[in-house]
Amino acid sequence: AVVSTQSTGYRRSMVGVNMSSDYYSPDNMDGVCSRTFNRKVALHAVDELLSWLNEDPDAVVGILDATNTTRDRRRLISERCAKSNIQIMFIESVLDIPEVEERNIREHKLRCPDYQGCDPDDAFQDFSQRIKNYKKVYQTLSLELDRELTFIRVSNVTQFHINSVNSTIQSKSAYFLMNLRPHIQPTLYFTRHGETEFNMDGKIGGDSCLSENGRRYGEELGRFVREEGLSELPVWTSLMRRTLETGSYLPNTSVERYKALNELDAGQCDGLTYQQIETDYPEEFALRDLDKYNYRYPRGESYHDLCCRLEPVIMDLEKGGSVFVICHQAVLRCIVGYLLDIPVEEIPYIKIPLHTVIKIVPTAYGCEREDIKFGISSAITHRDKQSVESIEKRLIDAGINKVEESRKDKSERVIPSLEELSI
Repeated sequence: AVVSTQSTGYRRSMVGVNMSSDYYSPDNMDGVCSRTFNRKVALHAVDELLSWLNEDPDAVVGILDATNTTRDRRRLISERCAKSNIQIMFIESVLDIPEVEERNIREHKLRCPDYQGCDPDDAFQDFSQRIKNYKKVYQTLSLELDRELTFIRVSNVTQFHINSVNSTIQSKSAYFLMNLRPHIQPTLYFTRHGETEFNMDGKIGGDSCLSENGRRYGEELGRFVREEGLSELPVWTSLMRRTLETGSYLPNTSVERYKALNELDAGQCDGLTYQQIETDYPEEFALRDLDKYNYRYPRGESYHDLCCRLEPVIMDLEKGGSVFVICHQAVLRCIVGYLLDIPVEEIPYIKIPLHTVIKIVPTAYGCEREDIKFGISSAITHRDKQSVESIEKRLIDAGINKVEESRKDKSERVIPSLEELSI
């Protein structure tokens, strides 16, 4: 589990929004604007975050979103974390390109609660003055003066200074940051393959050909790409026949095939209908409904496994430009879930209908999804989340009297091991 705590959120809850740039001036020593008060607000956020990390058994990573502009402030935070035996890593982003700074302020910062209802130009001037106030006391992270700290310093988006990174989580954080390209704002297009013969029969997995309606969708998809001026976009597909056949209708010449985009492996249930699985493997059918994200098909994959498999693809999406991706339902659930910041337990239930293009556009604080439907009929492959009562009843019918016992019996197969997660 990951939680983010913002010291600015604590400040807003204590003194309200619409605080002028004077609040951030080191020369202002009065009342709620004093440096003493600011320090108390920041340390209160730190203490609450540490309490969560120490008390929640599922807690793994805490993110303190704050400026921490001085070495004294960073030292206080480090000492508090050390007392709780919590590893700490500072991440600093430095930007000194005036035109990029202005664009960032106007596109992102003016949308924060402090400037709701304000004139954009007045808000821009105020935030610019806030930055100038920070600069009066700002002490950047330094390889010479802060050698004892673990930190990543990002300069103008593309230059990185990394110091004393040791743990796996710290290394993966560095890898993630080095693949981000926040100055690039791509539009991403996703679609499932056209309807297949397996879809019509209600079967999962397999490698079947497109149905007649699936081929119609491929033709309409090619027309859509041409009319929308998307013919120059790179196209990514999986290695499976249904995505390759769908992609063949597009005029695009740059086509890449990713094995990582292949559909979730249903193992010994591949090629069966849900009705057949419920009849032949009632326990497996109920267990998957019980925890669909972590459940792993016998000799197959789980959604968690799939998310791990898709990590390189997601990194390519983060650092690249616009792209058109043709893949599969479970795969798109994982990718869309990541882009829209949907909780992992809800990822297996994201609706990804056939014969629909999903357009993802980055915004100031996330992404927006737009579904473009083509009006070509298709099978419905979405299965809603089942109630706990119905799942427990099916487990009892399958000869399992306690849900917790079934979880324990299946834990070695359902939950990935540490070694598997490291691959």
